[in-house]
Amino acid sequence: MDFDEVVRKRKMIREYDLGRQIPNEIVSRLIKNAHTAPSAGHTQVQEFIIVKDNATKKKLRKAAVNQEYVEKAPVLIVVCSNVSRSVGRYGNRGKEFYSITDGAFASMLILLTVVNEGIGACFVGAFEDNKVSEILELPKDVKPIGIICIGYPAEKPGKFERINIDALVHYEKYGSYNGAQQSSNI
Repeated sequence: MDFDEVVRKRKMIREYDLGRQIPNEIVSRLIKNAHTAPSAGHTQVQEFIIVKDNATKKKLRKAAVNQEYVEKAPVLIVVCSNVSRSVGRYGNRGKEFYSITDGAFASMLILLTVVNEGIGACFVGAFEDNKVSEILELPKDVKPIGIICIGYPAEKPGKFERINIDALVHYEKYGSYNGAQQSSNI
């Protein structure tokens, strides 16, 4: 699939065909692509926990403010950051910012790869960190960044209205717009 098409087709899918399982080969491709994500100073903080066990998914649902698709998705990929790899190099900024950004980069690569594979996904960021850490028995330096629910779609999400790009792009400084003339060059 053309990259622009992948980006345009990316939607959050929250309903899954529960009769179809995701092949391990697809999960492996998702992880391999996420593994190529950039990281601050090439610290490679990203780590991944693949969850298929129903009992674990049920616990994670509760930790994720009871979002039912966490339990119903055939596969979860919990993207984590091992902050021990960034804190030594960047101190608190590595722990509190770079490691989160690096986990987000890996998550976006998973979300885009999902589209290319013809399956669906939803990124869940609303969860109680300490409960997720406890459920997954994460070491103290490994922090959960997001739970990605994956499955074959059982819905066709609608198109959301987007803010006009001309209101979001500034030139040289904030508040400096150059309207449609410049936006066509973006």
